[in-house]
Amino acid sequence: MNEIITLLSFTPERPWGIDIPNYFWFTGSSAAAFIISSFAHVFGKEEYKPIAGFSLLLAFILLVAAPFNLVDDLKQPSRVINFFLYGWENFPTSPMKWGVLLLIAYPVLILFEALILYRTYFVEIYNKTESNLIKFICKTITFNNLEISNQATKKDYKLGFILGCVGIPLALCVHGYTGYILGVVHSISLWHTPLMPILFLASAMVSGTGLLIIILPIFQKFFTDFKKVDIDMIVRLMKLLAWFIVIDLIIRALWLSFAMTFNDGEKYQLMAFFKESLAEIILVEYVICLIIPMIVGFNKTLSKHLSISIISSVICAIGVWVFRYSTVVGGQSIPKTSSGFLKYTPHAFGQDSIVSVISNWGVFIALLFIIMAIFPWDKEMNKYYMKDK
Repeated sequence: MNEIITLLSFTPERPWGIDIPNYFWFTGSSAAAFIISSFAHVFGKEEYKPIAGFSLLLAFILLVAAPFNLVDDLKQPSRVINFFLYGWENFPTSPMKWGVLLLIAYPVLILFEALILYRTYFVEIYNKTESNLIKFICKTITFNNLEISNQATKKDYKLGFILGCVGIPLALCVHGYTGYILGVVHSISLWHTPLMPILFLASAMVSGTGLLIIILPIFQKFFTDFKKVDIDMIVRLMKLLAWFIVIDLIIRALWLSFAMTFNDGEKYQLMAFFKESLAEIILVEYVICLIIPMIVGFNKTLSKHLSISIISSVICAIGVWVFRYSTVVGGQSIPKTSSGFLKYTPHAFGQDSIVSVISNWGVFIALLFIIMAIFPWDKEMNKYYMKDK
């Protein structure tokens, strides 16, 4: 007896898991850190000069750590080679191919800017050391430019200014393309909006500023000669964070109001998507992770308390990560052929797992201490904080 099987719906495995929102978070925070460093290098804001180099190095570290998420997401690392070798005929219409070039050009530019910024410090090390190996390394990373003079310093400043000007649009593109990748997907109503790149950039400024507020006091307190946290700088960064939150909230309001009010049939999908978790989203993502830290940032008395500022920044950074996760993973839960929303639970171990994300954070922390040990960011800060001693 022959049986007829009718396939009512087909639910494919979700293509993007937990690695992708983590990658988006890293690239976005890198762009934010670079923009903050540019306040001093490009826009000439003297108040940000003590942390300009530190913020620049943080941008480099985040960007170097970010692609490890993509390697893990590919399941087979050798697929990275295929991605570089094939598909270039689709470059004009492939945001992922744009990302390949951006992920190469952007960290190279940051590295060159950092080497120019710290060139005089490496020259001083060259003149003081007796080690031939260290002398060779210093000559290499200063491009054999061992001159210390006012003219050489002005030349370094001019070159750093040019690289900073080029780097600002490059930094915006590095994270903007991630939002572009989502925005061009017609089949997922949560993603398909031209606001997605801008939305990702706005929330990235929140997470990057928050991360800088978390890390900076640790390094100032334990890894500098002055052994003191610059509270005025923290207050300044908290106010900056608050304004970034305002911008983020405005863009999110525009995104959701248009998507859930003026879309055709897609608005009913989005209403159903938000219906079950709307209270949690408003409470966690908006009130706790954005509005409360915004109030702290605008209140000078509260932001002067280091512990309150750090806790607020941690909450902000986590909130942006949750937003990335709920957008990327949640968007894929909206059904195309099935009758209900798809479910996704991250694995504890293996690829595309919670452990893989933790491991990537381990890579970031390791790179953070390695790069900060190589570059004399502390001497740069000493110049500003110990000039009267």
